[in-house]
Order: sequence, then structure tokens, then C-alpha cells
Amino acid sequence: MIVIGHKDGSIEKASISRFTQKTKGYNTHTIIGGEFAVGKDTDEIAFKTLLGSCVAIMFYDNIQKIKGMNHFLLPTTNSTNDDMKYGLYSVEAMLNEMYKLGCNKNNMTAKISGGADIMQLNMSAISIGHRNVEFAKDFCKSEGFKLVSEHTRGEHGRLILLADAFQTFIKVTQKTETDNKILKEEKALQTEITKAPVIKEYVGAVDLFGADVQKAEPEMEIELF
Repeated sequence: MIVIGHKDGSIEKASISRFTQKTKGYNTHTIIGGEFAVGKDTDEIAFKTLLGSCVAIMFYDNIQKIKGMNHFLLPTTNSTNDDMKYGLYSVEAMLNEMYKLGCNKNNMTAKISGGADIMQLNMSAISIGHRNVEFAKDFCKSEGFKLVSEHTRGEHGRLILLADAFQTFIKVTQKTETDNKILKEEKALQTEITKAPVIKEYVGAVDLFGADVQKAEPEMEIELF
């Protein structure tokens, strides 16, 4: 069973038999913006998502062998609307589902990815990607989750694949058509950024992803982190 959190706040429990899409040999569920997914390694379902300025926070319980991944668009909002596109609500809702399955914070570690500046905004401004990354790092620090790695920022989108045992793969998109697809969503977010209060920045040390890089296809790379 895979637990899926949707943008409208609803929670779905989906049978693993419905996930037949293959990515790198794994049956895969695609997480779109404003969603999260939680599953056990024994389900043998990987999670993937495509990120631009958005960020994915990934958690793993090493004892229960349960993983979770979200995809949020903005850090938080001034409104009381419970909307999964905001990082604070999304990550708290995802963790709640993980705890229901028996996860314990003391056994959990985190990874983050995303936050690219593919819109190439004025660098004097705090970009959406920067704010999303800082929120993710702040949240993990304040809640006591060890952040074991991050793969963030840059100017291109990322395709993230989260598999069993916290194996995580990334493709950095450098194809124009892929970045243009992400860019359309990024422009739509510009009108919403003023709704989110400025997030206090946390400057701390994190372990960078250890990368085993190999060529996958033209203009793209795969890393294992």
C-alpha cells in the first residue's frame, strides 16, 4: 500500500498493483507538485518527481524501512488554507502518515533536492528556489532530523528517483524542452510568492551528495546519492 497526499489535502491509500510504470527497473509512482507519497521498501515502489525551483524533502526510517517524498512549490503561506503545495503543511502531513505506519523520528534521516533558479531572476532578489531550500534545511534542523545530503540550486531542473533503502538517483535536465516545461510552472508561481512570508535563513553544514556520475543520454547525467 502506498499512501498519497494530494494537493487538496486528501489522503489516498493506493494498492501497489496499480503502479506499473517502470523507471530504472523499478515500478514507479510519479509525484506531481503539491503531492507526497509514503511507502515501505517491501512494496517495491519507487517515487519520482520533476523539480525546478520546487523542492522535495525525502525521509527514511532505517528500522521500519519506510520512505517518504514530497514536492512543494512554496515554503508557507499567510492564509489558513491547508494546501499541500506549501512546504510546511506538506511535510507535516507526510510525517504524520509516516508516524502512523510506525516510523520514529530517532530512526529517520532526510535528504533534500531541487530549488533551481531556472528562471534566472535578478540575483539580488531572494529566489523561490533559494527560499524553498532554506525552508527545507531550517525545518530539518529545527525538528531534529539529520540531513544526510542535499543536491540543490543551479540553473536546471532535476528528475529525482527515490528507491528502496534510501537509494536516490538524479537526472539534471539540460534539454531546452524540459527546462521550458518546468519554466511555465515557475512563472505561474511568481504571482504567489508574495503570499509566503520571508523564511529565516539557516546557514549550516550539510554533507553534499556523494556522486557516482555516468553519462546516461545526451545533455543529461545520472548521479547516485
